[in-house]
Amino acid sequence: MAPVKLGIVLATRADLSAALALALAARRARHEVAMFVMDAGCAALAADLPTATALLDADCAVTVCSNSAVGLALPEGITRGSQDDHAAVLGTSDRVIALT
Repeated sequence: MAPVKLGIVLATRADLSAALALALAARRARHEVAMFVMDAGCAALAADLPTATALLDADCAVTVCSNSAVGLALPEGITRGSQDDHAAVLGTSDRVIALT
């Protein structure tokens, strides 16, 4: 199978582990992964630094909604963006998984 770009949208706290598992499986299969995190997903990501680091170490592009991430400490390498970045993930991905 030819590599594809997988977009993952995460907006819930409970789905963080599923997002990580999907992203890592896709990277093991040599697919590109772009993740946009918003709402409660931002707090979940900030509270679980090993998961954030695992995503970055796997070379996943991770962008958080800057409005949802106000006051949260996130590792260097995670981009603070906007809903324009959300739209870009959706528009440039071959497949999208929404955990919302």
